[in-house]
Amino acid sequence: MDLFAIDSDSESYSGTSDSEDQEECEFTYSDHAQSILSSLDESIGKIDNFLTFERGFLHGDIVCPVSDPSGQLGRVVGVAMFVDLETSSGDIIKDVNSKKLSRVRSFISGDCVVMGPWIGRVIRAFDLVTVLFSDGAKCEMLLRDSEALKPIPPILFEDAPYFYYPGQRVRIVEPSVYQSATWLCGSWRPGRDDGVVSHVDVGMVHVNWITSVTNVWGDKSSSPPNIQDPKKLTLLSCFPYANWQLGDWCALTVDDHGCLWMDSGKSCIVSEAWKCDSPGHMHLENCSSGYSQTYVVSKTKSTVDILWQNGSISLGLEPQTLVPVSTLGDYDFWPGQFVLEKLAVEDSARRQRTGIVRDVDALERTVNVLWISPAGSDTVSYGRSGSTVETVSAYELAEHPDFSFCTGEVVIMSAVNIEKSEADLTNGSLASRESLVTHSDFLSCIGNVLGYKDDGIEVQWANGVISKISLIQCQVQHFEIIGLDKLLDSSLESMHEENTAGDSVDVDEQEEMHHENANIALESTDCTGSLCKVTAFLFPKTAFDFLTNVASSLFGTHGSPSPSSVVIDTQYQIIKTVEMQTSADELPEEKQVVELVAKIEKPNLTSEDNISKRFDVVTDCSDHHFVKESGHESVTRSWVKKVQQEWMILQNDLPDGIHVRVFEERMDLLRACIVGAAGTPYHDNLFFFDIFFPPDYPHEPPSAHYHSGGLRLNPNLYESGKVCLSLLKTWTGTGNEVWNPENSTVLQLLLSLQALVLNEKPYFNEAGYDKFLGKADGEKNSITYNENAFLLSCKSMMYVLHKPPKHFEKLVKEHFACRARRILDACEAYLGGDLVGHAHDKAYISEDGSKNCSTGFKIMLGKLLPKLAAAFSEAGIISGQ
Repeated sequence: MDLFAIDSDSESYSGTSDSEDQEECEFTYSDHAQSILSSLDESIGKIDNFLTFERGFLHGDIVCPVSDPSGQLGRVVGVAMFVDLETSSGDIIKDVNSKKLSRVRSFISGDCVVMGPWIGRVIRAFDLVTVLFSDGAKCEMLLRDSEALKPIPPILFEDAPYFYYPGQRVRIVEPSVYQSATWLCGSWRPGRDDGVVSHVDVGMVHVNWITSVTNVWGDKSSSPPNIQDPKKLTLLSCFPYANWQLGDWCALTVDDHGCLWMDSGKSCIVSEAWKCDSPGHMHLENCSSGYSQTYVVSKTKSTVDILWQNGSISLGLEPQTLVPVSTLGDYDFWPGQFVLEKLAVEDSARRQRTGIVRDVDALERTVNVLWISPAGSDTVSYGRSGSTVETVSAYELAEHPDFSFCTGEVVIMSAVNIEKSEADLTNGSLASRESLVTHSDFLSCIGNVLGYKDDGIEVQWANGVISKISLIQCQVQHFEIIGLDKLLDSSLESMHEENTAGDSVDVDEQEEMHHENANIALESTDCTGSLCKVTAFLFPKTAFDFLTNVASSLFGTHGSPSPSSVVIDTQYQIIKTVEMQTSADELPEEKQVVELVAKIEKPNLTSEDNISKRFDVVTDCSDHHFVKESGHESVTRSWVKKVQQEWMILQNDLPDGIHVRVFEERMDLLRACIVGAAGTPYHDNLFFFDIFFPPDYPHEPPSAHYHSGGLRLNPNLYESGKVCLSLLKTWTGTGNEVWNPENSTVLQLLLSLQALVLNEKPYFNEAGYDKFLGKADGEKNSITYNENAFLLSCKSMMYVLHKPPKHFEKLVKEHFACRARRILDACEAYLGGDLVGHAHDKAYISEDGSKNCSTGFKIMLGKLLPKLAAAFSEAGIISGQ
């Protein structure tokens, strides 16, 4: 538009020559071109600054080298940050050490705070705003409602992170504010409505109190009021200097003389509010403006120190050379970490050893551990000749549950009659319970974990003191620190267990009463002339008894194994015919039942019927997980029909590797066995599931319980037996993943367990982990998961051999008789280096480039293999192993 306007104006001058017009036009175009180029340079500069935006790391972050994403991991143990600051006028202060910065608000939402023995979380902070008026008057007002004080143009910051800030023009719209205001200079008078914010702080804080030190110690106390004076609160934080990000507002910390010492000798472009006496030394003079200066972080530059798993430390690394690791494997350990030795069931009589990790070989998954005597022993061998460093498999270690902390985690000291050491008396950080007499003394009992250091945990307490707590101190002096998150989790679990226990008692009582009532109903109900509700085994009593006798004469005595096809077809055809031939108030007589049975062809029994079948109908469900579930006594006719259809589908369509047993006396119960597929870490093992059809089936999906043996070998299968699957409504899902009453079947459930749960890469079954499929860190963790899953699968085999589920005893023996040699052969191949699931496949290479299984896996498998061979031998499956 401007160019067209210039052309138009130049043509309107009639008295000028063409040359003058041309010169003026060229001059004008030159000005515009210069302006455009200047703006372009400025835009390019901003783009360059944006492109140089570095990835920020915090203390405790897990990283790996860009050059080797599948190699060893590192933990950030140090951060050095320098920032560029921008003033409201656009001036820049370069290379300021982030440790010189402070927050513009003393408390913000989400902060963890301490008051006396209590720990809380800030819900909201209310602003205390100081307003300066044009006549020099100044007042201070606490604002609970932002409607009382309105910003007026010009607006300095369109996207300010805070509603009020220094330099902002405001207007008082609620006269009542004057009454509660504190006048620092002058007094209120009418018409004084507009002013400038000179200072903002926190005047009042709403805190949600979480717990207290005294509650942890067992001394109950009531929580303080939620609304608190910020002067009574202590902020609980660590490493605040490493948390600055682009766009953050901040203030500069000055020394006692009002000086800011710059950490760089580079020249700075500053506003007139700064007066430089000498390079790198500046005095803050801002008397004319009357308000405090606020800055915006315009650029950050940091370096990090990394502790690697092998124990080495790299100092001052550029963030661009590192990649963040979002998922940490279960068997990634760190130097200085406290660990426990995993004990097998047969070793339970031996004391569990406690150790401190010295270093880790991440590729081979081996750990050098300094073992110390377990708690409760008379002596502690740490630091003495008795202490030993041993190379062990990462798979035989577990994180110490009582001494496992994250950097920055809030901890509470729990101590009774602590005998203080000289070091403790010197720094005064570890207070005994009896010494706490004032509220401020509790600040030495609440703190943040800084990290592992010198075989101990370093903690910064709320009073600012830093101390180291060693594992030996915790064991010998009975000293303990408790993580706040773990404390809250355990409290919730306790409440849940109490509620569950109470509910289970009620359920048991109700079930017992329900069974008694059902028995009475069966014995006393007269069905003549009325419609009795059809259940899985409830016709008119005389008809049902007669049918039972007929079935016994045809197929054997009650309780003997019946051919599944006959039982299913018999029951299904009878019920189907009953539905077709009976009216709402009429049920079949004995004569009708005889006619129906006579139409059913007798089975042709062969010797193959005695071999373990894929599908069979059995009796005795006493060990079924859902045997106590109620509702089966009064199911509807449509329920019976649907379950019978499920039986028919299972009988006709079960694939290889799935075996099912249904129960003659309880149609609502089912037990399934799935054979682990080749190419997976579960190959050749047997996995058992108990399934329950609820009374409102199929409108609600069945329930499932996994026979875990106390082992967690899959993300979807818990030690408790819980099966996490969208089809069971125990996890979220969409489309075909969720249960559809019209189309979903138990066969679909079993196929999902076989193909989707017990798959080749179960690590990615974990919620959200599918996005790491094909990525270096994801594939690395997947191989580790497979190695451990196979080790657990071997233990599961021994458990199944020792305690096979009822009605599958024969199948278990037959299966392992056929597969034992192959299983042991695969173990030997793995000991030779083959990857799990790919025995004797030397050409197979995993997606992360691995060709061989880890040394740590071989160590554990070498210990496990003789036990597995012995279990086969004891079961009479093989000999001489």
